[in-house]
Amino acid sequence: MARKKPQPQVPDTLKNLVQDVGKPVSSSDVDSYGKLRQIQDRSHQIRTIVKAWKDQQAQDRKMRERYAIYLIVAMGVQALVVNVVFVLMGCGVLSFEAWTAKTFIMSVFAEIAAMVLIVVKYLFTPSSEKVLQFLDEKRATGKGR
Repeated sequence: MARKKPQPQVPDTLKNLVQDVGKPVSSSDVDSYGKLRQIQDRSHQIRTIVKAWKDQQAQDRKMRERYAIYLIVAMGVQALVVNVVFVLMGCGVLSFEAWTAKTFIMSVFAEIAAMVLIVVKYLFTPSSEKVLQFLDEKRATGKGR
């Protein structure tokens, strides 16, 4: 016959404060709880990083859109000015030396090309991969565990 564990003696004044806890906790229960907490912590960390990344992407997109519009308008105005000057020179309304006109027109088109390069290179960079690399590095090094 199995021996029943003796119940600890609790003073009568404290009996209403003490509740039955249940079965004893084993080391496997502690390990399971630790793994569960680890998974929950990692999940919270990933959700926080993804939310921050999503907010950053929305802000970056809004800022890039605004700058792109400004740059496109500036390029359009410059192209319009160059074309008007070129037409006025052709009609004889404006007269410049040939080298001045060539330098002016070439420098404006070089500036427009530089703006296009800036827009393509800096306003449309692929930053989405950085977050995925960061999460992958944390997982690989075990720091997120």
